[in-house]
Amino acid sequence: MHNNDPQPAIGFLGGTFDPIHFGHLRPALEIGEALSLQQIFLMPNHIAPHKSSSHCSAKQRCEMVKLAIQQQPKLALDNRELNRAKPSYTLDTLKELKVSYPNNPICFIMGMDSLISFNSWFQWQEILKYCHLVISQRPRWHGQFNSAVQTVVDECKTIDKQDLHNLQSGKIYFQTTSQLDISSTEIRKLLKQNISIDYLVPEAVNGYIKQHQLYR
Repeated sequence: MHNNDPQPAIGFLGGTFDPIHFGHLRPALEIGEALSLQQIFLMPNHIAPHKSSSHCSAKQRCEMVKLAIQQQPKLALDNRELNRAKPSYTLDTLKELKVSYPNNPICFIMGMDSLISFNSWFQWQEILKYCHLVISQRPRWHGQFNSAVQTVVDECKTIDKQDLHNLQSGKIYFQTTSQLDISSTEIRKLLKQNISIDYLVPEAVNGYIKQHQLYR
């Protein structure tokens, strides 16, 4: 499917975002800036209803993402996974994204830990047909890969960010980002203990959590 009209590359970052915090937002923005991506879409994952009883609803997770990014034009929300009745495989989501964005190269952003276990993903050999992988990594930290993943990294790794724009898919690019040691689990724990979460999440998200008494 050759189209004469290639569009700029766009990024996607999935996560439960329960709640979203600066540890998600800062690396996403840094990747967008470093790689000149037109936009980065934050894609909240579906959580099975029985799992989310202690946390908050899909709608609330969505609202918090919207509040977190309202001042940042480079970041956007994609809620297609939330609107499904059940969790979806990354591959299915990527196939769907290709239909929505046929001419934009898609950069799927993941952490080093996800790449290390990449060969356990559903039909993982197919994934790079639909996107590039951008690996958000700690400064000076290099993953130890098993042989299956190492082979793919050797075949697909690029250090030329232009490849992410000029090719539709198939490359793996490592981008150093600020790794803020913040986790949603830790934030929920602090809230349960009535301890402040100021400076861990955007102020608007903090206000929303207070207003709706989430994670208490």
